[in-house]
Amino acid sequence: MWCKQCERATNNTICERCGGHTETETPLEVFWCSNCNVPIIKFANAIDKTICPICKDDTTYLCADLRPVFPEERLLLEAMIDKPLEFIDKSVWASNNRYYIDGKPITISTSFYRKLSIAHIRKLLEKYASENDYEQFNKNIAAFIKANRSRLDYIRDEAFTFIQETSASYPHENVVISFSGGKDSTVTADLTTRALSNPSLVHIFGNTTLEFPQTMEYAQRFRQNNPKTIFKVAV
Repeated sequence: MWCKQCERATNNTICERCGGHTETETPLEVFWCSNCNVPIIKFANAIDKTICPICKDDTTYLCADLRPVFPEERLLLEAMIDKPLEFIDKSVWASNNRYYIDGKPITISTSFYRKLSIAHIRKLLEKYASENDYEQFNKNIAAFIKANRSRLDYIRDEAFTFIQETSASYPHENVVISFSGGKDSTVTADLTTRALSNPSLVHIFGNTTLEFPQTMEYAQRFRQNNPKTIFKVAV
């Protein structure tokens, strides 16, 4: 249990200090290692939360949550501030309306968006799209995975356990994966297939006839790359 008010762990549903209700899950915090140039996710009550698991240097608190910024979005950010490819060799992450460039924040306010020229941004995107690549992004993700391996393993094991326990009440032939062709259903399909050690699970793709062409293309590619999967289309 976790008391958000006192920022402390407890075994009770009511905090002994402030008398407030506690939360079931301990919150996560994101720290930045300047030496490894990578964000590190730790539980708020972790003893070693300010220590980088790779280089063992001290880290600094960054934010409560964040996500990676893909090269396409990074180029859009650069176009908005009129500095195309300025951060192509940087480690770029985001949290709400704030971007982090090598751990240093850039805040994009609502008033800033109102001043932008859509035509100018589109011109920059078209001009520099061919020079935009995934080389540095892939390095950043590899470093992130290495630095957060224990956290990622914990999430995977938690997901495997949930899937195995949930499916235990049903025959294998009754386990069906709803596949939309998006990133969430792709991850769900991968986790379920690996957790149950069964590459022949039934995947049902619901074609509403409103899907983007890219979604239809990806669904077909997924089917070809997973030949053992029983892939059905519902129209």
